Amino acid sequence: MYTDYFLKFDNEAAADAVLFEGEGEERRPLYAAIDVIGTIYEPTGEMLTTDEGEVPEMAPVPGWHVNVRHTETVAALAKYAVSPKTPQRMWA
Repeated sequence: MYTDYFLKFDNEAAADAVLFEGEGEERRPLYAAIDVIGTIYEPTGEMLTTDEGEVPEMAPVPGWHVNVRHTETVAALAKYAVSPKTPQRMWA
């Protein structure tokens, strides 16, 4: 059984400090599976005209987003956990 986390950090460096140990070739994940999403974009409600037609204008959602799947509950990840209404990516 796995525990899944949707996490939001201030930036990539903050996420790396919590999710990985070591540097360079010695860099290792601390959890079973880490899916770095990075910046997520959402429609602003405005439309832009392009050569291909109209497309929604997109704006970044604040934060650096990462999904983690681990073999046990990790209390240290709780302060970064978010509950998205419609996740951009999920574990299959």
